[in-house]
Amino acid sequence: MPFHAEEHTRIVSVERLRPGDHAFASYVDDESRWSTIGSFAQTGITRGERVLLFADPALPASCVLEHLEAYGPPVGEPLERGQLKLLTMDRMWLPETISVERQMAGLRREVEEALDAGYATVRSAIDMAWVASFGADIEQVLWRETEGCHYLFTDAHYTEICTYDETRFSDDVLDKAAAGHPTTLLKRPGTLLALPLTEAAGPGTYGLRLVGEADLSTREPFNEALRGIAASNAPRILLDLTELTFLDVYCARAVLRLTAEDGRRAVIRCDGIHAHTFLLLGALDIPQLTVEGE
Repeated sequence: MPFHAEEHTRIVSVERLRPGDHAFASYVDDESRWSTIGSFAQTGITRGERVLLFADPALPASCVLEHLEAYGPPVGEPLERGQLKLLTMDRMWLPETISVERQMAGLRREVEEALDAGYATVRSAIDMAWVASFGADIEQVLWRETEGCHYLFTDAHYTEICTYDETRFSDDVLDKAAAGHPTTLLKRPGTLLALPLTEAAGPGTYGLRLVGEADLSTREPFNEALRGIAASNAPRILLDLTELTFLDVYCARAVLRLTAEDGRRAVIRCDGIHAHTFLLLGALDIPQLTVEGE
């Protein structure tokens, strides 16, 4: 059966990751690989976190740095002062032999070293190409991903994304890896994903969750999501926008127009900034609409 990360748990854009998150990501080409890793690393640098980057061991450091700088400012200074560290995974267990337990212990040492150096949080981007490069046992790696590594995240000082090349791993491995992570990332930043809300919405409710960005570049999937709401016959609508990183005025107006013309009771859940946008655009003038801001 083809692999679909959307079938798994919490799905967010890379910008919405929080300290303590352990996230699965997959890629099919260099663009999808580096748009995720680059955004993740640059966000960490901007926030003053220590950033550990375990790139594909086959790539030279100069290539890695070039890709990172395509998604933000030059990284020479953070690299020089030690905020950004380019590492290979074998450093986590050498001079001992490879094991996932030693790999995790090495990561924990990196986190403790960063905390001792004054960093409040640490994030690492791990390209899972290391598995084949260093001959790791895939079953042990999956155990590490699903069960063994939980202790790394309990104090919310450490965030990790594990990026899998869909052309190198089987659908079965990808499916198990995605299911074993509490969080899955959108394949590309700047996209939009619409997900049904079933149990969370309750009976008699058409529930929909939008993840990513709602703007000009994602207008088509956004409008399609609204058409799905309009076509439903449920007496109540629940639109969860809490995982949107951006909502432009056009999309906000479209949501309000739909709820005003539809007539059914509607609830919009969103963050405080987006709630403010809806209020400025006249949400209070729609009696059947409730806006719940976080």
